[in-house]
Amino acid sequence: MTEVALALIRRGERWFLQRRDPGNPDLPGLWEFPGGKVEDSETLEVALRRELREETGLDLRTAQPCTVLDGATRLYPFLVEAEGDPRTELAWGWFTVEEMRRLPVPPVNRGLIERLN
Repeated sequence: MTEVALALIRRGERWFLQRRDPGNPDLPGLWEFPGGKVEDSETLEVALRRELREETGLDLRTAQPCTVLDGATRLYPFLVEAEGDPRTELAWGWFTVEEMRRLPVPPVNRGLIERLN
């Protein structure tokens, strides 16, 4: 099973999401929390730190694990505090929960968004 570490970054009442490249063969153009696959030699936190840095340029300060979500992929979400402002070529933004509900997101992320209330 594929395991994925996700960064849930909150600033005030808004959460950070980025949009997958529309040319990506996997989930093209959908909005999602930053993160990615945990490599065989990595712990969850190491993968989270690496993916956050690679995808957004942010440096991880703290990470608090949340409830794991099982599906075709196992998601390990973390409430994250990160330093700096996002630097990514992908479209991105800060969204309220209500705004996120209206965005096209991967199905498993839909359940995660509902837990953010």
